[in-house]
Amino acid sequence: MTKDFNQLKEEIKKFNLERDWDKFHNVKDLIIALISEVGELAECYRWLSEDEICKIHSNSEKKKNIEEEIADVLIYLLIISYKTDIDIFDAIEKKLDKNRKKYPINKSKSIHTNPIEGFKGK
Repeated sequence: MTKDFNQLKEEIKKFNLERDWDKFHNVKDLIIALISEVGELAECYRWLSEDEICKIHSNSEKKKNIEEEIADVLIYLLIISYKTDIDIFDAIEKKLDKNRKKYPINKSKSIHTNPIEGFKGK
C-alpha cells in the first residue's frame, strides 16, 4: 500500500492524539527530538568506509535498524509539518524550483562546491 505524506501525517497525528501525546509536542522540542534521531541515524554510519557501508546494507539486522532510524526522522518531520501547517510536498516542490534556478545544469553538472573553502572540483 502506497501512502502519501498527507495520509502518513494524519495517521501519525491520530496515533499521537489517541495517546494524548500531542500536548507534549511543541515545535522546539520536536526539532530537538528530530536532531536526536538524525544523530542516531548518523551513528549507524560513523567511521565506516564505503565498503563497510555496502556490507551493512546487505545485513538484514543492521539494515532494519537504519530503516527504523530513517522512519523516526521522517515521523518527526511529519509531526513538525502538521504542527506548523506546512505541506511537505508543496515545500519540496518550491525548494526544488529554487534549487533548479540556483544550480542550473549547464553550470553545476558534476561540480561539487565547498562554500567554506571555495573549492570547485569534479
